[in-house]
Amino acid sequence: MGCLESGEQRCILASDHLIGREAGAALRLDDDSVSWRHASLRWTGQAWELQDLGSRNGTFLDGHRIASGARVLLRMGCQLRFGDDEQLWRLVDVDPPSTALVDLATGERIFALDDLVAVPPQGEPELFISKQASGAWIAEFGARVWEPQASEVLTIGSRQYRFEPAAPVYATTTGRGQQLTPSELALQFSVSRNEEYVEVKIVHGERSIELRPRAHSYVLLTLARLRVKDQSDESLEPSNQGWVYQDQLLKMLATTPEQLAVDIYRARKQFSEAGVVEAAQIVERRGTSHELRIGVPKLAITVA
Repeated sequence: MGCLESGEQRCILASDHLIGREAGAALRLDDDSVSWRHASLRWTGQAWELQDLGSRNGTFLDGHRIASGARVLLRMGCQLRFGDDEQLWRLVDVDPPSTALVDLATGERIFALDDLVAVPPQGEPELFISKQASGAWIAEFGARVWEPQASEVLTIGSRQYRFEPAAPVYATTTGRGQQLTPSELALQFSVSRNEEYVEVKIVHGERSIELRPRAHSYVLLTLARLRVKDQSDESLEPSNQGWVYQDQLLKMLATTPEQLAVDIYRARKQFSEAGVVEAAQIVERRGTSHELRIGVPKLAITVA
């Protein structure tokens, strides 16, 4: 992810990164020669771009002042200076920005891993944000489900976090056919007759991965059963198969919205750790309608 460095200081870049004396600036500089909204760094989809925002004392790239309002693409190692402040910032990472939640009290960033982020990151998480196949981000907090907006402030207990979604990356990717994604893999469930033990196996071609049984395995089994049942109904389009309202699922599992959210997060995380990319889509949500389904269409269930 993009990063500026100045001596011991490091600044991880958001997709649209304001620099200046404004209290809410992502990189806040206290020097009087720095304008309130001095400059910005923005991810274009392919590179980082610097823009002077009409500053009084100028923005400097490698020692040269750029024109007011000008947009300039940056390269690794270039040096930036703002106003008469002698502090130099060097671009030490030009990778695309990563989605994160920023703790407003400490500035700490909690980065998304495989399109999943949860807070608090240690212990029992309460808030979950995941990226859907549509590209939309969905936040889950207890029974509430919504699409968080960029820079939206989320309150969890006594702490506040700012949501910073990553910008798109406009580049051609290769080798996706070799990756494990929910839409391409198959899942095999083996459940004991008393329903107390559930095994899950990931199958992709000749490759198979057995997952360690967890409490959330039964959640996945329940969702898989619903999708398999709908697949036998020829009147249902594949896009409409397997969906269940959260309230109905809660009754089926005899659980709470909070516990269901934790179980879904742990399931997604387990698949991510097993090498599945886009693991957030192991359990899909249909927008904010409170409908869920298992995101894998190839399913087999046996009773042992």
